[in-house]
Amino acid sequence: MGQRGMQFKNAKERGEWAEARFLGRAVEQGFRVAKPWGECAPYDLMVEREGLVNRVQVKSTIRKPKGGAYPCHMPSGKRLAHILEEIDYVAAYLITLDLWYIIPAGVVALRKGSIWLAPWRRQNKYERYLEAWHLLRRWRGGSYGRKEGKSRAVSGDGRRGESRDGYGAVVGMPGGGFGSGGG
Repeated sequence: MGQRGMQFKNAKERGEWAEARFLGRAVEQGFRVAKPWGECAPYDLMVEREGLVNRVQVKSTIRKPKGGAYPCHMPSGKRLAHILEEIDYVAAYLITLDLWYIIPAGVVALRKGSIWLAPWRRQNKYERYLEAWHLLRRWRGGSYGRKEGKSRAVSGDGRRGESRDGYGAVVGMPGGGFGSGGG
């Protein structure tokens, strides 16, 4: 992306631009993207594919690496806890390198919102999330999952599923299959 990241008037303008970049990349990956009306939602965008809906908080950074890693700041304290309960993923964008990290909210919670990204460093704690768009295609649960009971899916008629396995992943939908469009 080069020097574009250096030309923003303020952080809000940079954030809006990063959301637009995420939207474009998500569409390229085959997702439908929606933006909530207003600014009250704790997530920036929702992505959907084959009935699976994820709420995404977009973060970006243009700061120079400190100690070999780019900082990507999240709120702290109660605000962070509230946001992480209401989102599924953080999409962290390294503007100068044009790289995305797709990080599950549960991982961000374990790190207490402290995200330091070092794409050139092998075996860093976020390496597995570098360009990990595939995570947005899978049912939450297992090693990438969040706390039990936090997963959800939307069926074709818009109803939310309630049946979950031991990891919180959806295993069935009331009145039909997974996004089958039943009715």
